[in-house]
Amino acid sequence: MSRYWLMLCLLLVFSFSTSGCFSTNEAYYYSVTDPEDNSNSIETSDVLFALTLDSGGADMDISDLVVIIEPNGASHTCVTSGTGGNCTVVQSGSDDSLWEIGEVLNITENGVDICSQHCILYFSVDGPEDFKVTGPTILNTT
Repeated sequence: MSRYWLMLCLLLVFSFSTSGCFSTNEAYYYSVTDPEDNSNSIETSDVLFALTLDSGGADMDISDLVVIIEPNGASHTCVTSGTGGNCTVVQSGSDDSLWEIGEVLNITENGVDICSQHCILYFSVDGPEDFKVTGPTILNTT
């Protein structure tokens, strides 16, 4: 009987000492929408597409977000802050450090004509804890 109590006590001590050490990954879900028809032009500041964080366990730290666009064999990493990069992530939420649930991010050209018209942009979105989604978005095909 004493071995049973000893094992039970060791198990309890171990379980209390490891609380908070094990975590689960957040599941983030987002949607992609194309801009209005004829919004892409030969200009260099067009909105390419919009991303909305539909749901997740929590808001996402914007510094964890990486958006890469690959049109016609080129590759553009969109910056989330500052002015560098060929494309930018423009936020509409109340906190510039977070991508908030329900917030729309506009992916825009930044001084480079990435898509004039009738474009298929391949993109990837990376975030925290192995969050990654890839896919094509078709722009201005009508």
